[in-house]
Amino acid sequence: MMARVGRHLISEAIISLESDAMAQSKKRGMPLEVYKQLWELHAGFEQVRRALRSLGEQATFRPREIDRLGAWLEEARAATASYLTGAMEDAETNEAGRLFKNRLARERKE
Repeated sequence: MMARVGRHLISEAIISLESDAMAQSKKRGMPLEVYKQLWELHAGFEQVRRALRSLGEQATFRPREIDRLGAWLEEARAATASYLTGAMEDAETNEAGRLFKNRLARERKE
């Protein structure tokens, strides 16, 4: 029940952010959709983590194998997050530099 409520509130927050930022998103270095997809990716890794943990409690599966799969999952999660957030940082840094140059140019004209 709590997961449904949490997901619902998060979905409402995302919709609210999207509607508030819809006109501005094209002007930004990183569209809001990218942040939403990053959150969804993280939620997916968490779902797999929970499922593996649950499967590990079953006598059918060898605990060491489940642990090995969990370690692979964490490695994939960390590598994925590292790459994506690094690329996002580069894009945002470039956008910040562009905006800074624009601001300086405007201020010099004044």
